[in-house]
Amino acid sequence: MIHPSEDSPASDPLLPLSEPAVPITGLRRTYPRYVTMLLFGLVTCSAMIGVPLFGFFYGYTWLDWTMFGLLYVATGLGITVGYHRLISHRSFTCPDWVKVCFLIAGGWALQNSALKWGADHIRHHAACDQDADPYNAKLGFWHSHCGWLWSDQRHADPKYAARLRQDPIVVWQHQHYVPIVLSGLAFPFVVGWLYGGWMAGMSCFMLAGVGRMFAVLNSTFCINSVCHLWGRQPHSQADSSRDSWLVSLLTFGEGYHNYHHTHQTDYRNGPRWYNFDPSKWLIYTLSLLGLASSLRTASGGERGQELIANGR
Repeated sequence: MIHPSEDSPASDPLLPLSEPAVPITGLRRTYPRYVTMLLFGLVTCSAMIGVPLFGFFYGYTWLDWTMFGLLYVATGLGITVGYHRLISHRSFTCPDWVKVCFLIAGGWALQNSALKWGADHIRHHAACDQDADPYNAKLGFWHSHCGWLWSDQRHADPKYAARLRQDPIVVWQHQHYVPIVLSGLAFPFVVGWLYGGWMAGMSCFMLAGVGRMFAVLNSTFCINSVCHLWGRQPHSQADSSRDSWLVSLLTFGEGYHNYHHTHQTDYRNGPRWYNFDPSKWLIYTLSLLGLASSLRTASGGERGQELIANGR
């Protein structure tokens, strides 16, 4: 059964029903604020200044652009399917090795570990548009887009990570997050180096490493900002979430955000066959191959309640 989000975190279906078997430590900030600001500033300046300058003076090859596209898709789906629908919402289940692949791909997107990402996202649903919402859109576009990264995290609470800490693969990825991120930057360099030496390696690193990382970061940020400020609300007006087909094009289906907030654990964000939602297509394909199961969808009864609530 899928349930609409509740204002009270205690009644949120994403929170654990019992205390975890291991002690929970604080999860307010993985790294000091200045480290986050420095890293974000470095990635932003490198992507917006370094990547174009390198392309102007040296150019990018077909391999660089191919790697950019492949890694954009892989790391983007690592976030949308892995971090979001699998880990945060338990929209489906899969074998451990498939989960590991998703979490490595998600780690390459430089969006923190699945443990921290999932805890923040669960808190977002539990307190949407309230002070405890980490991406609170009522504080403006820039806060919900990226400013929340260096907020004081005063509302962070270990309970939002309790269920996630019970998953040994999530804990493993959290403990090895830094080497996973570095491997995601080293991979395009090695591919380029094998293709054409050091300069080819640097070229692939700049475009498919740094540039791609910046692109995936900002497309994901658009879900927190654009999809809470502009768009349609065809499913529910209980919070600021909105549907944006344009954002869905950039985020593999995550732009159907109003539907997602109404039916949080549905493995589909775009429920109609014609909705552009590659994430749901991938999950469904995995289920046909026996690599995903227990795909969760909104029940007919709940869809009926939704129509009545919206006067249809």
